[in-house]
Amino acid sequence: MKGNILGFCILLFITSSAFPQVKKRIVVHKSAFELNQIAIMLFQQYSYNQDSIRKSIKLLDMAIATDSTYFTAHINKVSLLCELGQNTEVLEELTEAMKLHEKDPQLICMQAFILEKSGLKDAAMHKYKEADTLYTQLIKDNQNFVTNKIAKAFLQFFLKDKKEGVKQYNQIARAYKNKEVSLMKNAFYTFKREEFIKSYCLPPQPLQTESTISYRSVR
Repeated sequence: MKGNILGFCILLFITSSAFPQVKKRIVVHKSAFELNQIAIMLFQQYSYNQDSIRKSIKLLDMAIATDSTYFTAHINKVSLLCELGQNTEVLEELTEAMKLHEKDPQLICMQAFILEKSGLKDAAMHKYKEADTLYTQLIKDNQNFVTNKIAKAFLQFFLKDKKEGVKQYNQIARAYKNKEVSLMKNAFYTFKREEFIKSYCLPPQPLQTESTISYRSVR
């Protein structure tokens, strides 16, 4: 279980550092933003019980209907559907999210994790390979963005094996002697693929502040 929790620490580091909308100002309809905020507060208030999750999903559906480009609402819906174990619906919603960010390797990895969790290992492997190719190009384009290198190293647990994942992490750790990378060491060394896949669900995105939001008017 410890290895599983630490594996999620790696994933959280990757997603919080590099998800498409995290580092830039979001333009969204005000009502969609407010519905997303209410949805997050609702399931958090009631500790993720299934009734509150279903109510939150309905609110997120309303947010998406108001503004289909609101990526955060799509990802939060993916997270909550996953909590309910609705893997088919998770994949469908990921497909919608990927219309906004078609070549994002994190989203492709999320597809792969859910496919593997559903027993579709060949389809998952195809997605792992696709994500690996995209990470290779991203690293080539920006050698200084260490998050993509960590993500690619993590991906080797699924493409190849634990030995290769740890090997690539060690190469990164030697090149980047900073706190963020060093904190990943235990997570990489104790990672357990089977436990990770069995319990995989991406955490919902945190509440957003209005300072990161620009509103657009409803047409």
